[in-house]
Amino acid sequence: MIELVRPSVDLHEAWWEMVDEFAGATIHGSGYHPRDREVLADPQAFAEWVDWLGRQEHPDEPLPPERVASSHRWVLDDGRLVGTVAIRHALTPSLVAEGGHIGYAVRPAARRRGVATAALAQALGVAARRGIDPVLVTCDLTNVASARTIAACGGVLEDSRDGVLRHWIRTGATADPIGNGPIETRLARLVPVTWDDARAMVAGDRRRGWASGYPREDDLDAVRSMTSDDPDPWTPRHVVRRSDGLAVGTIGCFGPPVDGVVEVGYGLVESARGGGLMTDALSGMVRAIEAAGLRVVAHTLPDNVPSHRVLARLGFVCEDDTPPEWLWVRQSGAGVVAPA
Repeated sequence: MIELVRPSVDLHEAWWEMVDEFAGATIHGSGYHPRDREVLADPQAFAEWVDWLGRQEHPDEPLPPERVASSHRWVLDDGRLVGTVAIRHALTPSLVAEGGHIGYAVRPAARRRGVATAALAQALGVAARRGIDPVLVTCDLTNVASARTIAACGGVLEDSRDGVLRHWIRTGATADPIGNGPIETRLARLVPVTWDDARAMVAGDRRRGWASGYPREDDLDAVRSMTSDDPDPWTPRHVVRRSDGLAVGTIGCFGPPVDGVVEVGYGLVESARGGGLMTDALSGMVRAIEAAGLRVVAHTLPDNVPSHRVLARLGFVCEDDTPPEWLWVRQSGAGVVAPA
């Protein structure tokens, strides 16, 4: 039976037996580097390292730059240590390119027995309980076995970048209710605009991390409505594209809910349009709003056909086409369609 367990000092001897079998090769999803072997050979150092792996699961644990909170698990097959898995709770630009949310490895002697598929399936369950949906899983272009494992777990290939295959897998996780923090989606992070950001935007002060053409006039209209330097769930959010870390638009709500209904507004710079980014961002926004028990509506201009398509794809129906703006209402139980 395949099971995922938290790293434990009780598996000290089994760990080094497995490491020896990898013969210096990278053990993905382990947090282990061969250069650390001499240090970790000391039982006390090994115990401290195992404790460190466990602490990385906690969101308030200080981490080095470019590291994200992660759930580390070891893979047991009928009690024998056969592999490692790391479920990363967020994506950095480098993880978007290679690494993704989940990294895993199976020791050579345990391969071709379904261990990787079973371990990845269970790792997806861990991700779902963490509210991560969808999950990015990558592998080398030449790693046919890993690509088959990912496909067997529901992976859909998005593209190949620099010899790396990038797949997305839906976990069915329930979204977290909208709050003051960022909303994570497949293609973007929806990051609340700070008071300093808003002042810089209105003043025309360019900042690193802003795409050419950002902010647009509509973005400025959104931040001018901010009345407090304390972010709340309804604060406008930067749409930060994962592929390059640039803010390319805004998305947000027109104030707090009224009678259980929230109106959303959104927009992107021209260069960011047409690739599914807005469908992805709005999908994440809708999931978070509805997780708070609220309904979602939107208004569009009659000639804004691309926006009509985005809304229709996400289960909105035009209920009033009286000029000057059309009213779109998200249908209860319509589900949220993931971007292609």
